[in-house]
Amino acid sequence: MVYSRFPRKDPRTVARDIPGIFDVIFPQLTQGTVAYFNKKAVIFPGLKVLSEDNVQSSTLQKAMLFEIAFARGEQILNGFSEADWDDCLRVAIRRQRRHFDAQLPDEILPTDRKTVDCVANNLAAILHHMKLNAPEYELIHSPRVPGYQWITSGEGDFSLGQTLVEVKCTSNNFGSADYRQVLMYWLLSYASAIEQNTLEWTSVTLLNPRKNYVVDLSFNEIIEVTAAGKSKIEILELFSSMVGDFALKALPEFKF
Repeated sequence: MVYSRFPRKDPRTVARDIPGIFDVIFPQLTQGTVAYFNKKAVIFPGLKVLSEDNVQSSTLQKAMLFEIAFARGEQILNGFSEADWDDCLRVAIRRQRRHFDAQLPDEILPTDRKTVDCVANNLAAILHHMKLNAPEYELIHSPRVPGYQWITSGEGDFSLGQTLVEVKCTSNNFGSADYRQVLMYWLLSYASAIEQNTLEWTSVTLLNPRKNYVVDLSFNEIIEVTAAGKSKIEILELFSSMVGDFALKALPEFKF
């Protein structure tokens, strides 16, 4: 099938904007299931928890604030103890523009830098700990998420071997949208592994450096709990059929 005329979407957008796909494939991904997964969260010790007052006092759009913190955390992981704030801002703006209508700041004020540093140091500390526990693997920044049919390729946050690491800076627990997103990334990695013999992610770490929550899950466990008895290959076949049907319904004049 040729999808040249169909508007292509990245994996994150599909997971966020077309939840109906997951209602069919993972019908038991309910609020209760999400709460069950979140009970597995552990709090990483010895790190500062960012207060809500610090977040609310920021002059920056919240998504932008944490995107800058993410960029600063990457600098720390790469060995830069001194912040390059201009580079942090450039990286954050580029990433935000991919998914959101970002409000673009001209500078990062000193009070915002303290907030950014707190989150960035927490992120770097947790990822450094993960790397120490798996020295045989490289910590990959922005690992490629394969595309599929009209779904374009995208990028995750980090990966370590066959573990996908997704970072969420939220005041709440991880939500169903977060689990849909990582399931989408797994599905695309599994499809690529079957078709092109590439790496399949077998586990996921959801990480919140704002509150220092960490949830570690295997994708087999998530699938067992949410997929109503479907095997991985049955999930892939259903997914393939659904994304094809979605394109046909959205654009009936599609050419084959």
